[in-house]
Amino acid sequence: MKNILIMLISTLVLTSTAFAKERKKISPEHVSEVTKALEVNEKLHMAFFKYDGSEVEKFSKELESSLGSISNTEVSKLLTFAKNKLKEIQSSKSKEENYQSYHIVSMALIHVVNTYDIGGDYNAYSCPMVKKKWLQNSSKLAKVHNPYAAMMPHCGSQDTKF
Repeated sequence: MKNILIMLISTLVLTSTAFAKERKKISPEHVSEVTKALEVNEKLHMAFFKYDGSEVEKFSKELESSLGSISNTEVSKLLTFAKNKLKEIQSSKSKEENYQSYHIVSMALIHVVNTYDIGGDYNAYSCPMVKKKWLQNSSKLAKVHNPYAAMMPHCGSQDTKF
């Protein structure tokens, strides 16, 4: 009975993996635009990781501008709310307020990376302790860099593998 259960579970896992949703292809120009925005997000991510309020605000504005430069209308539409949330990130606000806004921005970026094939460098990460997610360049940072929890900077796990 135990062997049958293990085989059934293995079959379900393999089947669900085999039918995983394939990411949509976008033009090389659009991939480049999204990648440039994600590179700015890397700077914002590190500003949050070290929490420097002035850097957080600076890179939030830079990311908002970079997201506004994405010409693919489908991708741009997915990021509309994120652009508005970036405007709310300010050095005068509390860390918690800025963390909340960044989490929403991160969720939008994760959705874009999960939906569109922009390469394999960027992956979703999450921390069960703070219940937040973020996007991280896995090729540059192999170790988890949790931007939300200074007391446990490497707490979390990689949720996707592209």
